[in-house]
Amino acid sequence: MKKIRMQYVWGALLITLGILFLLQEFNLIGSALDYLWILIMGISGIVFLWVYATKKDQWWAAIPGMTLIGLAATVVEEQFNFFPGSNWTGALFLAFIGLGFWLVYLRRPSFWWAIIPGGTLVTLGVVSGLGSSIISDEGIFFLGLGITFALVGLLPAKQYKTQWGYIPAAVLIILGLIQLSVGTFLINLWPIALIIIGGYIIFKNWKK
Repeated sequence: MKKIRMQYVWGALLITLGILFLLQEFNLIGSALDYLWILIMGISGIVFLWVYATKKDQWWAAIPGMTLIGLAATVVEEQFNFFPGSNWTGALFLAFIGLGFWLVYLRRPSFWWAIIPGGTLVTLGVVSGLGSSIISDEGIFFLGLGITFALVGLLPAKQYKTQWGYIPAAVLIILGLIQLSVGTFLINLWPIALIIIGGYIIFKNWKK
C-alpha cells in the first residue's frame, strides 16, 4: 500500500512539473524552476507539519515546517507582489517562524520558553511589514515584546512559576508607549533596557 501511495506522489509531481514547464514554453509564466522551488518548499513544510500533527513527541517538526512554508510564502510574494511598496516579504518569513514556536508551545505547554521567540519573531515580522508607515519601529517592537512577556506570565500553568514575566512586560509596554509618544527621544537608550531585562531573566531563573 505504501508503494502505491508513493507512486501516486511521484506521478503527481511529474504531472505538476510537466504543467509548469508547458506553461513556461507558452510564456504564460516565468521560469518554471521558481515555481518548482515554491512547490518543493511548500510540500516539505507540509510534510514536517504532518509529522508534528500525527506524532505527539515530534514537537520540533513544527519549526522547520513553518519555516519552509514561510520561505514558500516569501517566494510567492516576490513572484506576484501582492503587497506592492511594502516589506511584507521578510515579514511573512519571520512571522511563519514565530508561529512555528507557538505550535511548539501548544503541543508542549511545559516549553513555555517557546513563547518568547514566538512572540519576538511575530513582532519583528509586524515591524518589518509596517516599515516606515508607522511612527516608531522601536515603539511597536517594545509593545510586541511587552505583550510577549505578558503572555509568558499569563499562559503557562502556575506550576511553571512564570509570573515574573509580568515585570519585563510592564517595563517594555511603558517604554513602547513612551517611544511612540515622544518619537526618537529614547532611540539611543532602548538597547540598555533590553540588556537590563535580559539580565533580569537570567537572574530570576538562575539555578531553577
